[in-house]
Amino acid sequence: MKGKTHTRICDGGPEIRQPLFYAVYKRFNVRLKNLSYMTPCAFGSLLLAVLIVSAVVPAAAIPDDSSSTVAPGLLGLPGVPDLLQEKSKLQWDWVKFKQEGDRLYESGNYEEAVKHYTMAEGLLLEKDPDRRSTTESSLANLETMKSSAYQKWGGHDAEAQKSARKAQELRASADAKGRAEASGSYGCLIVTATYGSPLASEVQLVRTFRDESIAKSYTGSRFMPGFNAWYYSFSPQVSAYINEHPVVKPVMQILIMPVLEIVLLAQVCWTFLSFNPELATITAIIVGSALYGLVYVFPTVMAGIWIARRRGWEGTGIRNIWPAAAAWVLTLLLLMTGIFLSLDDFTTIASGLFVIVTIILVVAGVSLSLLPYIGRSNTSAQK
Repeated sequence: MKGKTHTRICDGGPEIRQPLFYAVYKRFNVRLKNLSYMTPCAFGSLLLAVLIVSAVVPAAAIPDDSSSTVAPGLLGLPGVPDLLQEKSKLQWDWVKFKQEGDRLYESGNYEEAVKHYTMAEGLLLEKDPDRRSTTESSLANLETMKSSAYQKWGGHDAEAQKSARKAQELRASADAKGRAEASGSYGCLIVTATYGSPLASEVQLVRTFRDESIAKSYTGSRFMPGFNAWYYSFSPQVSAYINEHPVVKPVMQILIMPVLEIVLLAQVCWTFLSFNPELATITAIIVGSALYGLVYVFPTVMAGIWIARRRGWEGTGIRNIWPAAAAWVLTLLLLMTGIFLSLDDFTTIASGLFVIVTIILVVAGVSLSLLPYIGRSNTSAQK
């Protein structure tokens, strides 16, 4: 009954207006049903032709040199973006980006040249995060090209000067690391610049402690990469400044003298416990960190406490140092875990944290112990 009623209404009944989308859908549905009558052979031939065209035409349309630009509108379709060229850049190394940057620089497209040089720097750092001398030399060349591109670009004098300074710093660091790599170990840049020669007794003291004591244990071999990453983040600039301004060398000798004494005491501790290199290294790290904190950090902290006390700060007791003590025990356990399981990166991070927490614990402990004797305000004294 439902079918007959539907037929009668559609044939002889009043005219019913159907929505436009329904008419389009009905026509599309009819054409779709007609496709079902396509023979399997014809359908397979059509599919094979589509696959051949999609494989051959793009390969023929793209030149062999992946650095060349393919115009939009591949296959003659206007408005279709060509993403194949951009996709190919994902496989470029830093050398390819530099070459493309040089080509853009020669053609006068300085903005794109800077972008390609920047991409080359990022890939180069990913390839060698430790920054060997050859890497820093390449980075210096890239920064030099960026500086030149900025100058010719116009209106980017600040960026040009910044890139030029960075190139100079990288080149100085590369020269220093190159000499260190040639001698088989990294040099003590600041001490060498201060005393004028890598053969000075002060330089030999630091180098011997590092290479002949600390580096012989697993703990020391994992501690040094973290220390070098911190030290060489600023030492090339400081050593370059000392070499350019010899007048500051006497001042630097006074500032460095406590470090040499700390190294000497740490060496004595390491020698006394040399029967167990791991224990000797941990002891030397504790002694060195504690003395470094007392010599270089403690005076600044005491000056701040003195000012705060003069302004009425009552301070706190030595018992409130327990968070720092708990953190010290925790980092020590983490360090021992990394040593026991031979976890390289974990041990490097744990040893660095252990040094920082040791400095905080020692400085805080001594400061809070001397707090009652530090100058107080007149109001507090009267009470």
